[in-house]
Order: sequence, then structure tokens, then C-alpha cells
Amino acid sequence: MTLPKTKQPKKQRKRRYQASLHLRNKRMTAQLSKSLREKYGIKRLSVHKGDKVTVFRAKSEDQEIKGKVLRTLPQKYTIHVEGYSKEKADGTIVSFPIRPNNVVITDLNLKDKKRREIIRRRSEKELSEEEFEESVFDEEVLEDELSEDHDMAEDEAFEEEFEDLEVDILEEEESS
Repeated sequence: MTLPKTKQPKKQRKRRYQASLHLRNKRMTAQLSKSLREKYGIKRLSVHKGDKVTVFRAKSEDQEIKGKVLRTLPQKYTIHVEGYSKEKADGTIVSFPIRPNNVVITDLNLKDKKRREIIRRRSEKELSEEEFEESVFDEEVLEDELSEDHDMAEDEAFEEEFEDLEVDILEEEESS
């Protein structure tokens, strides 16, 4: 990023809060964990929905919060993380906004081709598509597949119950 053209805090704040959306997205970056730094050769990367992060500068500094990024808000320079929320008096659960510079990315969401190209371009190492494919198919894909199998089992159980109801209805009609 370019350095500010002025030293006056008033003008720096003005530029920050009147910045266009593409500049705001550039500023929505967070550090990568040590393992990801070694793997990709990058120190910082923009935060995307679906990344797994660890919050370090949280409301209570003694605990470390880990979770998935639920959404990013470049308009406010904040992100919302799963597990960093509270319950209001009326029972609704509200997540706290966090600045992206207060988190460390522990796992990347590499389903987006443009993001993989950005990593490949900025990386100090030469990365192949196979290395990215290993990261794309992680636990969530397996969980989704398992849940689909579970849904199929529920559908079969529903069909059996439906057939039993049809048999009961036919027996009642025959008896009357």
C-alpha cells in the first residue's frame, strides 16, 4: 500500500472513511498463521467469508476465540466471527464486530479461483494447482457429504412411513 500523503491525523481519517470500496477491501487484511506462512510464503492476506480465524485482541484477553468468518463488512472495516457473540435480553444472538487486524487466519477458504491466483502471484514459492486442491477439499466438504447421506436416510424413512399410511388407508377403505 502507498503511504499517506499527509501527516495530519484529520486528513488521514478523512481518507480512510471516504475511501472507495476496492481500497477498503485491500485494507481488510489479516496475518496468516505460521504454518500457512511457510506453506504459501505470504505474511498477510485479505479476510474472506469462510476463513477460519483466531481472535487475539478480544473483549476478554485471557481467552482465545477460534471460529469461522461469517461475514465481512468493508463499509465498517469489520468482520463477524462464529463463536464471538452474546445473547441479548430478548433471546436473540448477536455477533460482535472485530477489526481484521485483530485476528490471525488459521485456515483459508480456497474455493475462489481469483483468490488462488492472488496467492500464487504474491507467493515467494512456486505453487501448483494440486497444492491448492488439497486445501479446498477439507473437513467441511466431508461433513456436507455425510449430511447428504443422512438426509437420504431420513427420506427413505419418510417413504416407508408414507407407504405404511397408504396401506392403512387402503385397509380402512376395504373394510368399510
